[in-house]
Amino acid sequence: MMDMTTSAAAAELRCSVNTLKKLIAAGLLPEVRERGNRTLLPAGDVRALARREGVDPDALELGELPVLRVGPAELAEGSRQSALIGYAARLTPEQMYQALRGWWRCDPERILRAGVLAVTLGPYAVAVLDDFRYVESRGGRYRFTGELAGYVTDLVTPVQVVRREAPLARRILGRRLESESGGPVAYVQRRSAGG
Repeated sequence: MMDMTTSAAAAELRCSVNTLKKLIAAGLLPEVRERGNRTLLPAGDVRALARREGVDPDALELGELPVLRVGPAELAEGSRQSALIGYAARLTPEQMYQALRGWWRCDPERILRAGVLAVTLGPYAVAVLDDFRYVESRGGRYRFTGELAGYVTDLVTPVQVVRREAPLARRILGRRLESESGGPVAYVQRRSAGG
């Protein structure tokens, strides 16, 4: 099997090398190899990811889809209790939920109206939060109490873990979900005007 360097893999995936390294750090690519000072990925895995279809916002039957854009899980800034923020495939469902639920700068009403929050790392949807019951506010940042509808542990396959009946999560997880925003939360609009 042929291997690809991170720069060749990033070009194939239409993302930056930095974004690819974040996917690797989060444990989403299972067959990463180190050879000397080079990181290598199986070419077949990279090509499978490059062909991955995107989320169709029109098919979700939502006015807009809020998207939380995170990096690999790390200790939260200023945390005294080793609280994590971000995503890692190795986290337990409870750890993952806690690492993704907030504190985020966002429009909480838009998230509550949608009833779902897709989580992306780079261009891929890696988790979905929903069933929001409560929102806390602190200094212009918000934290949501809800449920972890599902997440992926491997992007190549992709391996989905959906903890309950969540058909919307199944249509989002493991797919490309491009979003743009100046902050951690973006809002992807439906493409069809009549939708």
